Amino acid sequence: MKRAIVPVAIAAALSFSHQASALEWDGFLTAGFSVHDQEDATYLDAITEDIRFENDSKFGLQVTADVSENMQVVSQILAAGSDENFDLDVEWAYLDWVLNDTVSIRGGKVKEPVFLISDYIEVGYAYPWIRPPQEVYRNNPINTINGFEGLIQMDVGGMGLTIQPYLGSNTEAVPGAPGLTFDASNFYGAAIQLASRSFTAQVSYLTTDVDVSGSTGLVDTSTGFPVPFSSDGTATLTSFGLSTDVNNFVAYAEYVTRDIEAESAVPMDSLFPDQDAWYVTIGYRMGNFLPHLTIANSEADPLAGASQSPLTPSPGVSQDSITLGVRYEINDSAAFKFEVQSVEPDLAASTSSGLFNTVPTGFAADDSAILISAAVDVIF
Repeated sequence: MKRAIVPVAIAAALSFSHQASALEWDGFLTAGFSVHDQEDATYLDAITEDIRFENDSKFGLQVTADVSENMQVVSQILAAGSDENFDLDVEWAYLDWVLNDTVSIRGGKVKEPVFLISDYIEVGYAYPWIRPPQEVYRNNPINTINGFEGLIQMDVGGMGLTIQPYLGSNTEAVPGAPGLTFDASNFYGAAIQLASRSFTAQVSYLTTDVDVSGSTGLVDTSTGFPVPFSSDGTATLTSFGLSTDVNNFVAYAEYVTRDIEAESAVPMDSLFPDQDAWYVTIGYRMGNFLPHLTIANSEADPLAGASQSPLTPSPGVSQDSITLGVRYEINDSAAFKFEVQSVEPDLAASTSSGLFNTVPTGFAADDSAILISAAVDVIF
C-alpha cells in the first residue's frame, strides 16, 4: 500500500462522525534538533550554532466532543519548545455545526485557511518537511481568529470543491517587538480549494484593519517617559498553492503576496513591509524513503517611509534558500526526517538579515549559512 502524506490529525475535524456522546482524542509529537554554522546569530526562533531542540519540538492534542448528532466541539492544545519552553496554548477551539451534507458553520477560535497546510501546520507527520518553507509561512503574523468560519463542500466533476469564508478579529504581540500589540479587526477572507485523489489547488485572500500600539522600549530623554508607538492601516494577503501526489511523484508550490497600506502618519511598513514569497518542492517516493528538494525565495519591498517611525524599521525577509531532505516512514504512525538547508540572506535589500535575527558575524554578500535539522514525527 502506498503511504500518502495525509493530514491524519485533522481528519476528525473535517469529516463528521454521527456517533453521538463520543469523546475522541488525537495526538501528535515532534522531537527534533537543528544547528547552523554561523556565530552570534539566531535563525527563526531558536536555531543557533549549538545543537538545540527547542525550535521544532512540540506536542499536541486534539479533542473532539459530540454535543448532538450534528454538532461537536473541537479543540487543539499545543505545547511547543519555542514557546517559553513548552507553555500550553489553545491553538483552536470551536463549535462545529453541520447543517447538511454540504454546509457547516464553525464558531470560536478558528484557523485561517491561508496556505495549503494551514489546517494542520503543527502536525509534522502530515507533510514532507521538518518545517514548512518559512519564506512563505512567516508572512502572516496572525494564524487564528476569534469569529466564524463557513465550510461548504461539494462534488464538481468528480473532484471536491471546498469554500471556506471567515470573519473575525484577534490581538497578538508583534513578533520581535516586545511591548507592541497587533490588533486585527474586520478580519475577513476566504479560501477556495479544488482537490482530487492526486492533486490539490487552492487560492486564498484575506484583508484586515490593523492597529499597532504600545511602547517602543525607547525612552524620551527630555521627559524620561517611554516613547509610544501608534500606527494603523489595512493589510491584505493573497496566496496560491498547488500540490500533487501521483505515481510516487510528490510536489508542492505556493506563492504569497502581502500588502500593507498605512492610514496614519507613522508608516505601518516599519514593522510589516510589503513582501512576496514563493517555494517549489519536488520529491519522489522510493519504498519507505521520500527524498525531496525545495527552492524558496522571499523579497521585501524597500521601506520608503520608514524614516518617519520611532522604531528601527524592519527590512522584512529577503533571502533565498535551498533545502535537500529525506523522509523515512518508520511505520504507519511515525516518520524520521533529515534536512540540510543553505540560506543566503539578501544583505543588499535594506540591510536584510533574512530570517536571522541579525546579520551573522563576518557575513558578507553572497555568503550562505548551512542549517542541519533532524526530527521524528509521530501521530497517535
